[in-house]
Amino acid sequence: MRPFEDIVADATQGRAILDRAYDAFSSEARVYEEMDHLVNSLAEMRRRASGDDWDAFCRVDCVGHPVRFLVHQDPLTERAYFKPRGFPGDAVLLDLFYGEDGVRPYVDEATPLGQEIYRYTSAGMAATALRRRKEILAKMIDQASDTRRETHVMTIGCGHLREAALSEAVRNRRIERFLAVDRDADSLRVVREKWGPFGVEIKESTVNELVAAAPDLGTFNLVYAAGPYDLLPRPAAVRLTNALFQATRPGGLLLVTNFLEGIKDVGYMDAFMDWKIHHRDAAEMFALTGGLPEGEIADRRTFAEETGGIVFLAVRRR
Repeated sequence: MRPFEDIVADATQGRAILDRAYDAFSSEARVYEEMDHLVNSLAEMRRRASGDDWDAFCRVDCVGHPVRFLVHQDPLTERAYFKPRGFPGDAVLLDLFYGEDGVRPYVDEATPLGQEIYRYTSAGMAATALRRRKEILAKMIDQASDTRRETHVMTIGCGHLREAALSEAVRNRRIERFLAVDRDADSLRVVREKWGPFGVEIKESTVNELVAAAPDLGTFNLVYAAGPYDLLPRPAAVRLTNALFQATRPGGLLLVTNFLEGIKDVGYMDAFMDWKIHHRDAAEMFALTGGLPEGEIADRRTFAEETGGIVFLAVRRR
């Protein structure tokens, strides 16, 4: 148990961090610099505090402090916190991270302060890592189509499938079958309208439903899941990995991603976005393959995109 004096000191420091941000944002002075101070300070506080103390600080101090109403003028922070589709990290939120044209109305309708904060949050480490993840996924789709004449691809938690716009294979219809799965019907409608003419199929399914239905979906040269693992505890992540591997063809690739622990934005995401992530490092990603049949694995590796914010697990089936 931590000494009482340390707990009191952290609580006092936490309130001082919030007070400073409130004073700065109220005057709209040096918003970008003050956001950087807030994000760095929250990350350091999260690193030092116990899990229970940090959760209490987020739940009580941050939610109850008037600075919340200022940072929630940022459309990205506000949407993450209120979760209008009932779950964190929905497709519109990802578009706000990506800077897609379709979310310009959200930004244009924000207050001047909200627009300034968005300029920071949409350029932060998490946003940069997510954009780089999108680019890597498009490259992996193209590579899969380069090595196979009849390529089948499945993606889980597809959102608006923004990586498709970066994929020559999708745009040129070199993918014989592309199945996009998500639990959100609104996201799937966007995918159908945009990418249905290019041969993309859609399926509405939760993770649990997918695990049960995976044997009936067919097999694929590339199976990837870019978002669901961030929200899954280890037992559910292992079950999903097993199901997706069974849907991977011999010689095919299973690719899953997860946020790493060290992202700079993590304290701010906890405190003001209420976006709690199951962070995993390379060893924890490898552990998700523990239930796979060893004789059917040709190769497995992990790598991180350049910012060090997101880790990839790639498993090649023998």
